[in-house]
Amino acid sequence: MKRIRTCVLALAMIMACGSFVSAQAQSACTRDGLKAIIGQYFSALEARNPANLPLAANVKFTENGVEMPVGEGLWKTAGKILLKRDLIDTYKCGTHSQVVIEEKYTAPQTNAPAAKSPFASLSAKPPAEGTIRPILYGARLKVENQKITEIETFVARETEFAFNAATVLETKDQDWESIIPEEQRSSRLAMIAAADDYFDMFVEKPRVRTPFAQVCDRWENGFQTTRGGGMMGGVKMTAHDCSPKGLVITNHGPRRFLVDVEAGTVVAYVHFAGSLPDFHMFRMREGKVDLIQSVIGAGAKSMGWPDEPVCK
Repeated sequence: MKRIRTCVLALAMIMACGSFVSAQAQSACTRDGLKAIIGQYFSALEARNPANLPLAANVKFTENGVEMPVGEGLWKTAGKILLKRDLIDTYKCGTHSQVVIEEKYTAPQTNAPAAKSPFASLSAKPPAEGTIRPILYGARLKVENQKITEIETFVARETEFAFNAATVLETKDQDWESIIPEEQRSSRLAMIAAADDYFDMFVEKPRVRTPFAQVCDRWENGFQTTRGGGMMGGVKMTAHDCSPKGLVITNHGPRRFLVDVEAGTVVAYVHFAGSLPDFHMFRMREGKVDLIQSVIGAGAKSMGWPDEPVCK
């Protein structure tokens, strides 16, 4: 929260100088333009061919924190897109998409024993070899001069925490993209603060609090943690309560954000528990978070991207 307050002061100084967002940036980055690039990206992914994408010469691409050439990783195996939710941030000229996509199942090729996880029982069981099944995916795109300069992706399969893509498909009627009335919107900084504070609540006695709606629901890799009843990490699950209070998980590291003020959504990128590439999408209405969707990928040493100022 301290760095959010610092950011507020910095923004006040910038606005006083009349240069909060340059006219050039406003004209160069539009909602419709970013939507068009998202469409190009996912058409290319389904075709498994990035050749016609408007990529910058120095484009950087990562999958679960590992840098690789565009066209590698899921690009080799991607299938039909079954669900897609887009967040448009014209201020930072960036986009984020939460996706359920088909892929043919191939058993992991390793002789090492599977890592034991206290949450293993929450994950969907592996299908038969060669089965076409849904997996979870996320993609952040950064655009400069109508070229994609950054692609950060997240992939979750059966080996990941609490994986169950089928239950994400059951949430297909959730509305994350409609433009909401101005009176229901929160400021960019208020949305960042809500998302930022969420990760600081993974302690016994949080010193901050995300403003949750009275009815708030959350899905982690498809597992709904707000169904009520049962335990998760030794903490009782309460129905429609998105607070992680009492679940002690620290070392989430620096966080990066994209914000869609018009649609009331914010996404946070975090190296969860210092080991898992993770994004959490938060939906806010009238200053309250009422829905959370997250995808947690395979373990990695880092997110593969540098930290950045909260208000950048």
